[in-house]
Amino acid sequence: QIAAVVCRRAAQNASPADLFLGLIEMVVQYLLVALVAFIASMDEQLFGITMLGRPLFTSLFVGLILGDVQQGVIVGAALESMFMGAIMVGAAVPPEVYASGVLGCAFAVITGTSTATAVALALPVSVFLQVWRNFCYAVPGAFACKKIETALANRDLAKANLYHLTIVPLSIGIPSALLVFCSLFFGVDLINNALNAIPQFVMDGLNVASGVMVCIGFALLIRTMGDNKLLPWLFLGFIMVIYLKMDVIGVAAAAICVALLLAFREGSSGPQTVAEDEEEDF
Repeated sequence: QIAAVVCRRAAQNASPADLFLGLIEMVVQYLLVALVAFIASMDEQLFGITMLGRPLFTSLFVGLILGDVQQGVIVGAALESMFMGAIMVGAAVPPEVYASGVLGCAFAVITGTSTATAVALALPVSVFLQVWRNFCYAVPGAFACKKIETALANRDLAKANLYHLTIVPLSIGIPSALLVFCSLFFGVDLINNALNAIPQFVMDGLNVASGVMVCIGFALLIRTMGDNKLLPWLFLGFIMVIYLKMDVIGVAAAAICVALLLAFREGSSGPQTVAEDEEEDF
């Protein structure tokens, strides 16, 4: 990117001062784009999944920063249509869409390439960021939970809120912003080569750490559904998914049918029970 700016300014017979100002402008733009990625990547942790970090929304700010709002919005709409189904459901982990959407939009606006090319360039960063995000849920998230529980035990709500709003969000937002800035400043090829140079055992360790989230999810469900009357329903759903190979829609439909049968059964037995109680009282 620096070489491109230098060549473009040299072709315009720009002075060294203009060249320096051009480099400063480029760095400031990339820092602002990284700031957008930083805020968007923390949307789930800070704002409660407002969807403001989706490409359809962040592309407007990327276009404003890079000086081409129309192209930014067009690329953002195309990226949103491609990532529309990228929603985490249970243990299904889609590619990271927040920082990668900002990065793809920025590449498309800067280079004038198609949306498909921008997404293809940013996809390795997206996959790595999703692995890192899951790792943050498992390791810094567990650390944050212990610190929050300790603060709540000491009746220090302010410190608990501080841990909640800093540990996990910053562990996700800062690497996302750094990757976006470095990808724009040094070029995505250098970043992709650096990611490919990461040893496989490190990536395997991150994947194992992210897989712990599934176990934590089941543990939280079992802890919440501690009633012996509810636990069989939890294990019934587990058996339907694991052994009967039913998808989520099939399990949900079966659960609705069971809930209706129980409701009809209680509704039909309710008046008789009331009548019996009144007869006993008489």
